[in-house]
Amino acid sequence: MSKKLSINEAFIKKLTKIIKVNLKNENFGVVQLASEIGLSRSQLHRRLNDINGKSSSQFIREYRLQKAMEMLQRNQFTASEIAYRVGFSSPTYFNTCFNNLYGYPPGEVKFQNATVAPKVNISKKMMSLVPLIILIGLIVYNEGFNKQNSATLSIEKTIAVMPFINESLNEENMYFCNGIMAGIRDNLAKIPEFTVVSRRSVEKYRKSLAPLDIIAKELDVNYLVEGRVQRIGDRAIIFTELINAQNNKVLWSESYDKDVSEIFAVQASVIQSVTDKLEAIISPNLKSDINTIPTQDKLAYEHYLKGEDLRFKAYRPLQKTNDWLDFLNEARTSYELAIKQDSLYVPAYLGLAMTVFEKNANYVNDENNLDEVLTLTTKALQINPNNELAYLIRGDYYKSINQNDKAINNYEKALEIIPNNSRALFSLSNIYKKNNNYKDAISTLKKLEKIAKSRGDLIQLYNQYIHFYRVLEQHEMVDYYFNKIFEIQTAPLFRMDRVWSYVQSNRFDEALIYTEEKLLEENQQRNGILAYIYLRKKEFPKALKYYKKCYEQVEVAGINSLASRFVYGGYGRSLIDMGQSEMGLKMIKKQISVNNEIINSKRSIDKPISYLNNTQLYSYLGQYEQVYENIKRFEAINGWLYWEWMVNWVKTELQYDLLSKDPIYKAWIERGEKQLTDTQNQIRPYLPLTPPNN
Repeated sequence: MSKKLSINEAFIKKLTKIIKVNLKNENFGVVQLASEIGLSRSQLHRRLNDINGKSSSQFIREYRLQKAMEMLQRNQFTASEIAYRVGFSSPTYFNTCFNNLYGYPPGEVKFQNATVAPKVNISKKMMSLVPLIILIGLIVYNEGFNKQNSATLSIEKTIAVMPFINESLNEENMYFCNGIMAGIRDNLAKIPEFTVVSRRSVEKYRKSLAPLDIIAKELDVNYLVEGRVQRIGDRAIIFTELINAQNNKVLWSESYDKDVSEIFAVQASVIQSVTDKLEAIISPNLKSDINTIPTQDKLAYEHYLKGEDLRFKAYRPLQKTNDWLDFLNEARTSYELAIKQDSLYVPAYLGLAMTVFEKNANYVNDENNLDEVLTLTTKALQINPNNELAYLIRGDYYKSINQNDKAINNYEKALEIIPNNSRALFSLSNIYKKNNNYKDAISTLKKLEKIAKSRGDLIQLYNQYIHFYRVLEQHEMVDYYFNKIFEIQTAPLFRMDRVWSYVQSNRFDEALIYTEEKLLEENQQRNGILAYIYLRKKEFPKALKYYKKCYEQVEVAGINSLASRFVYGGYGRSLIDMGQSEMGLKMIKKQISVNNEIINSKRSIDKPISYLNNTQLYSYLGQYEQVYENIKRFEAINGWLYWEWMVNWVKTELQYDLLSKDPIYKAWIERGEKQLTDTQNQIRPYLPLTPPNN
């Protein structure tokens, strides 16, 4: 025991020696101390916490304040001078930290240590000057403080809430730690003055040893919120701090030791402290919303946090997997348990509603069951009629079933509660576009362009512009906005629409290079895309190779990717082109069967593509009556507006040369070309046709 004690004492002594050397350096912080001692930030945190229960930043701050106390007791300098000498750039922040540690401000040190104050003779003339001296001092101090304050206020209020460290002995408590972090992040994001990085963007830094200034630069933020959580039974010890990433200064920190039932109050306290420190304004309604406790039931809260954590883990945008489904199924169970514990717990109803949406995402040919979303959001609004998220989810529900008037109504209700809600505005723009109302769609985007701050909003905005420029077939502008997205995204993801845009402009080699470099996992998604690109290049042996791989994967796991949905048709066409007609026609028939399953399901959004694909597949079988029937059904649902540029895509398909000689097919294509021209004429007046630097 004594040996361990001596090791710890030697460690602390070494730390204090390092800090002492850097005492006046206001930029010396946790990152520098960890580097000097040869540990990572997290290792230093854990080591100090084991020794004395303190965080790294707390240890540095308290050492500085101890040295300040010694100077004050010796009456060597003024409090402001001492503040700078011990590494505090702001006398105000120094006073606050000193008062928090010792229970009184620096100016009272001499009264705390002297029983009798020394008698001082002051002349009447000097006494008359005291008010003037005080006034001058206040002016000088206020000028210095205001200069410091204005510098802080001039910094854009961009914030990243970093993954909180789970210091519980039980690793399973990670969901609890993540839930507290996510709650703080989500509430900060509601404040209009703040631009808060998404949770998914910061997730990759969970185990990063990179310095804070590097992380902040990569995330393009000026402030970081860090925290640690230790769960002991029904108690939670939570430490959080707000850091100015430009100078690594801790602007605020606090430690809480609370019952689990008080976590909502802790989150509200953190939000209030951060907004106070950054001098942001919270409206009374928003403040009331943040301070509202959604449930008093601790077990319900536990189940909800588990559901949120599982739903976050289920994020998989390109290909459905068994793990993905398992996470969503477990999330559903957790939300249902939360509701069973507390039938008035609104977030649990909304979490469950979003799980239903995500499970029925457009990956495979499953029959959807989105009606449950309406039931869940209705219940949530009965409990809280002013919940904007419930209206947003209802809007998404009605949009998915093509009841656009009801969708617009719900999005507008969400905007009444939170004006300039970007999610609602993006959704409205999509509906206007879907209704062929391009003027309002683009004007809504122009409004979003003025208020979009977060990386996520900007990416979504650029995605919308990509769509319109693909309709205009302005590929230079498409490339411009894709490049803007790739410049700002922190976690680069494979973009299937980047591939399709290359294919649309007949840049097949670029499509191949992008896919091979960005999609490394050997799965249906990769093989399906590569197969289609080679098919469009008319390199049939290579197309057959990748379609065969994709087909074999589908036979084992079922269709679990958008890129493999049409694998049977592509495989069949490749087989036929390589002289294997019997097997090829068998695959063609199987693809038609899959398409008809989609057409007959509730998934109406996919019908245009299925009808379109059928027109080509039936031509392989020589069944032209079925070709005409699918053309008729396609036009009945205004299919050319599904993807406005689709007619030109069809004209580059393998079967176009044969079918274009058919008068019915030819007339259909001409109607599609007219529809595209009309759409382009509606869009073109509202958008520039060259990048800004041209």
